[in-house]
Amino acid sequence: MSTRTDSALKAPKPRLLPPEQAYDYEYWARRLVHPELLRDAVAVALFRAPLLAVPTGATRQGGQVQVGEGSFAHQTALALTGLPGFARLSHRGPIGEWGDKPPALCRLSERHQFYGLRDPAEELTGHTWPPVGHRWPGSETGRWPPAPEQPPGWIPLPRKTVPTVAAPTLR
Repeated sequence: MSTRTDSALKAPKPRLLPPEQAYDYEYWARRLVHPELLRDAVAVALFRAPLLAVPTGATRQGGQVQVGEGSFAHQTALALTGLPGFARLSHRGPIGEWGDKPPALCRLSERHQFYGLRDPAEELTGHTWPPVGHRWPGSETGRWPPAPEQPPGWIPLPRKTVPTVAAPTLR
């Protein structure tokens, strides 16, 4: 029987990896107005899930990454300290932040502009689900209805309405 020690409760030290190793690299490459910012981006790996941290620059005024817990966000901010494009690092709960703070109340299109992201209205195909770890208050969670194509192996529902039969009653 094992017992938890204080060392098991400490926040892990994040590992900084090349940006291409982040799970959400393709998502950010598609969404950024200036994808050249990915050259200075880093993948922040806590445990086994590397998430992309994109620096400020060009039209991107700030950035953030959600890492699950406040202690993880603190460790992430420490790991990003000194890297170009990661000025004014802080954390708010489980979210590590850098650069300017976004306006508190603004339209979604203004928030996308602040973070240097393409306008979601320009994306005409596919879903726009944010990856785990990259959400902000008021972010859109996707498009509805989903794309009409069905995944392989999907069993379509019957189109006919089947009449129901009343259950026999006991007397």
